[in-house]
Amino acid sequence: MQQINWKQNLFFIWLSQFLALAGFGMCMPFIPLFMREVLQVEESMRGVYVSAFSFAGMTSLCVATAFWGVVADKFGRKLMLLRASYGAALLYPLLAFAPNVYVLILTRFLCSFFSGTVNPAQTLLVSTTPQERQGFVLGALSTATWSGNMLGYFLGGILVNYFGYRTAFLSSGALYLTGAFLVQFFVRDNFVRPQKSEKQKKTPLKELLTPYVGLILVMFMILGLSRRIDQPFIAMLVEVVNGWDNAAYWTGIASMCAAAGGVAAGMLFGWASDHYPLPKLLVTVILLTAAASFLQAYSGNILCLMAARFLAYFAGGGMQPLLIMWLGKVTDPTKKGTFFGWSASANIFGGILSTLISGTVILSCGVRGVFAAGGILTLLMLPLILMGIRGAPKNVKL
Repeated sequence: MQQINWKQNLFFIWLSQFLALAGFGMCMPFIPLFMREVLQVEESMRGVYVSAFSFAGMTSLCVATAFWGVVADKFGRKLMLLRASYGAALLYPLLAFAPNVYVLILTRFLCSFFSGTVNPAQTLLVSTTPQERQGFVLGALSTATWSGNMLGYFLGGILVNYFGYRTAFLSSGALYLTGAFLVQFFVRDNFVRPQKSEKQKKTPLKELLTPYVGLILVMFMILGLSRRIDQPFIAMLVEVVNGWDNAAYWTGIASMCAAAGGVAAGMLFGWASDHYPLPKLLVTVILLTAAASFLQAYSGNILCLMAARFLAYFAGGGMQPLLIMWLGKVTDPTKKGTFFGWSASANIFGGILSTLISGTVILSCGVRGVFAAGGILTLLMLPLILMGIRGAPKNVKL
């Protein structure tokens, strides 16, 4: 098997994901504003269409991540990261050319199926990194995700405000393309394709999907439900808290504060996961995330919202890397693509549920109610963590 310089892989995958998430951040938070200003969606229906847009993306990504995870175990992890990067570079700019909200939603469905760089990046990194350094590299990758988002939100707010949506969305594609080139030429994979005789040996699903793995996947689902329920509506909350004037600019700034919290979380929790018990860390971040979600919901001004957004993503930014570490400790290392694909699909399935719940909540309780619901849902993870502690395999140190 080829020797991999895991530090070199970390550097270039980190940089590629920084650019990719900057590209994502340059368009996604501004979709509600795009619907109102460009597609002329009626205000009474805008929240419903935002939920439908998110539902299309989550549904597609849920199916795609499980599918691509299995493909990764057969054909290689680097190939899957390239597929996602080039796919996003081609498809995300097309959002700006949608003639109506229905084409916009369909384009989002296609974007999600062929893109989604974070999961293959995590799988490739973990597969080429010594086990004792995996917490560190996952935490480092988390900082790339959030710092890239932070840059994207900031640049996206400026570009939309001064140059329009097409400029912002086309720039998004350019950043994804640059990240793809970095992976293409500088990242290495030590994947060895299974021989024909090995391919025929299939592990029964019941041996892979044990009750304990199922418990962790349920936690991933609730994480996706609680973290994604408010994401599509930050622009609408900014409008409620601060008015319509310069809404794109302040949406970018508020989103940038969230990303700054995620950067800090990645640095702290990546290190902490290699030194402290995972369940205790998870309990801490869950309580902080719930408190910050309620603070967002009842913010009285833009400064309070920005501070609450930072705290929510500082606390919540550690949850997914910690759960990935937990899953990695109790599963077969040769099946990482499959298990991480399942975890991503479970997380995204939670996102699908969030789009269904959020549409109902926003119609009955308004946009503030959506953010409060995120805090309530986050607390549902606490009893599952206690069950995970009690049922952990004896040979696994959490």
